[in-house]
Amino acid sequence: MKKVSFFLLLLFSVVHTFAQGPKRVHLSSCTKIISPTEAEIIITARMDKGWHVYSFNAGGDGSLISPKIVFPASKDITLIGKVTEKGTIETKDDAGIGPYYFFEKQVVYTQKVKYKSKAKLKVEYYYQTCNEEGCLPPASEFITVDMNINCDGTSSSIASIDSVKENATTNKNDSVSLTANTAIDTNTAALVGGTTVYGDYGTPVGECNGATEEKLSIWTALFYGILGGFAALFFPCTLPMIPMTISFFLKGSGDKKEGVKKGIMYGFSIFLVYFLIGLPFLFFSIGGNVLNEFSTNAWVNLIFFIVFVIFAFSLFGYYDISMPSSLANKVDEKSNIGSFTGIFFMALTLAIVSFSCTGPILGLVLGNISNSTLILPAMSGFGLGLGIPFALFAMFPNLLKALPKSGGWLTVLKVVFGFIELAFALKFLSNADLVKQWGLLKRELFLGIWILICFLTALYLLGIIKFKEDPTFKSTPFLKGLAAVFILFAGYISLDFVGVNVNLFGFPPPKYYSYFHKAEENPRIHTVKGLTTYLFLEDALEEGKKQGKPVMIDLTGYACVNCRKMEENVWTDPEIKKILAEKYIITSLYVDGQVELPKNEQFATPYLNDGFANTVGDKWFDLSLRHFKSATQPFYPLIDPINHRILTTPKGYTPDIKSYKAYLECGLEQFKSQH
Repeated sequence: MKKVSFFLLLLFSVVHTFAQGPKRVHLSSCTKIISPTEAEIIITARMDKGWHVYSFNAGGDGSLISPKIVFPASKDITLIGKVTEKGTIETKDDAGIGPYYFFEKQVVYTQKVKYKSKAKLKVEYYYQTCNEEGCLPPASEFITVDMNINCDGTSSSIASIDSVKENATTNKNDSVSLTANTAIDTNTAALVGGTTVYGDYGTPVGECNGATEEKLSIWTALFYGILGGFAALFFPCTLPMIPMTISFFLKGSGDKKEGVKKGIMYGFSIFLVYFLIGLPFLFFSIGGNVLNEFSTNAWVNLIFFIVFVIFAFSLFGYYDISMPSSLANKVDEKSNIGSFTGIFFMALTLAIVSFSCTGPILGLVLGNISNSTLILPAMSGFGLGLGIPFALFAMFPNLLKALPKSGGWLTVLKVVFGFIELAFALKFLSNADLVKQWGLLKRELFLGIWILICFLTALYLLGIIKFKEDPTFKSTPFLKGLAAVFILFAGYISLDFVGVNVNLFGFPPPKYYSYFHKAEENPRIHTVKGLTTYLFLEDALEEGKKQGKPVMIDLTGYACVNCRKMEENVWTDPEIKKILAEKYIITSLYVDGQVELPKNEQFATPYLNDGFANTVGDKWFDLSLRHFKSATQPFYPLIDPINHRILTTPKGYTPDIKSYKAYLECGLEQFKSQH
């Protein structure tokens, strides 16, 4: 059948000489520098779904067309050996032509070369694509290989070495010693003479007041993880899990011993979840980008929005979340195995939901992706610190059940928590909307719904509206006072509509994401709290050169809570705002942006899960991982745009205004020392 299809299509191509079929293969190229004289040229072919190209050894009866890669003759380039192919080889056996071999999805071709100088090569790729129905006519495609571009999308690593050598000899602040045998790999956080090399940005120009980059041991990573776990209890994505926990365990046995047992199981399950999450980092050297990409995924956030809404209406009393009685009976018959399964599921839900807010606590370790062995103890410590208080919360509902129920106080507590669940659920919907830029839930609507939730809670506490009939419920003075608190909070939120800078802990969308926000004349910039920021790094670097100012890279995210807190609480400080507005050029790079890059700007990268940077967010996240070894946001490297060099050891989330101001002034001091 394959042979028949081939000859029919060949005849078709002769008749329609000038007609071209749809393009089913997409090529990209890059170069991996091995030494000052040798390199590997890598060409990646990605096939559309359902299509494939044959292997060099195609098999069959000889009628199948294997691909060919032809390099042009060059006095500067000498080929070493033959082109190799790498990918998942598929095999099929056709009765007409016998077994044949091909690649689906993608195949990577590698040609080792010896070079005298880096050049641009026009390489020919001759191939044929087929699917289950037949094959397209053979085609030739030319792709330009620029040897000055690494496979991580940057300028070649040899150039980085030259830059570090030059900086080491010209800057008295650096104690860097390089020899001819020194190797720098920009894919890892390289250390040269004890100084960290930040990819193409080299070593820091200097530090202020003896500031150095913090180095972690296993024990300090464990200790910081424990502290982070305790602190995470009060983070916005963890706090709403408390009523969910109470609701879940209220359905358990009234036996106090059983409650204690389940509470301990819950605390241990939380620890176990984080321990298991940390294992791949140890055994497979997985970086923090995996969790970051998961927590900012729009569809994941939508799922959690739905989950929170479901739990909220369960707390309102409209339905009860429980297993069917038949299933519950079967579980009881099997030594209560399902009890641990349910508890473990609650722990897993807590871990997943909380990461989008608590990730920055682990950022000090997760960002240190060059030493993945530290992530397991940090994760384990985090699970331990978070598990202990949640174990107590798991035990507490059983104590609640033993207390007097007069006044329906437990029903009131659950309903109020239900309203809180709805408010927190809105944040997940907002995350998805921001990442996808749908424009469905902009700042005014978000705050308006929060105000409505506050008023509904107050009306419930005053006894004006009810969700579940309770003849013993009466609005006591305490509940009326609590209702007044919700009304006052609604009033505080409403001040945002008249221009008051209210502190809502980074929950609402940023002010520029507004129905009334005037679109920027230049789509490559936007305004954050009155500060002009560039959305593309290259624009900011060019402007920095023109104005003679350092560039602050703001590695941020649409779904990043701490990024909004920095913008609302730190950037708005008069002294900080003055420094940023007058002394720096700011570029805000959104690592979770979903706008697709032009095809000619997409590139292969070892740092992202699918191996390719396809969106603007991928491009900036790749930059964050590759140069700065950070998977967390916000992150603020300070760059000299003239010398293309990092000014000082970068900082991440820094809510202390004094510390952040000192960091910015340190960068200015180092910039002035160079110019």
